[in-house]
Amino acid sequence: MILKKYKFSYLTFIALLLTACQPGNNTVEATAAEKPCMGPAKQDTMCTMQYDPVCGCNGKTYSNACVAKVAGVLKMEKGACENESAAGKDQL
Repeated sequence: MILKKYKFSYLTFIALLLTACQPGNNTVEATAAEKPCMGPAKQDTMCTMQYDPVCGCNGKTYSNACVAKVAGVLKMEKGACENESAAGKDQL
């Protein structure tokens, strides 16, 4: 008897609950944009001396991707950073 009386309210509540749990496109994009640039530095990690420069998201050039990861860089692009002086470059 009670179920019939509140059936519409119950179904509305379930529908609202299910739609609230679905992420929208804006939420996914905001989450991707909020990912951090830097993480913790890793100690006791060895990298090769290969020179294959990468530009870290912090604007520093690293001698290779391994060196950047050890420094804690989470995002990087191939190639040296354009707006960096030679004194600021991290080389092994």
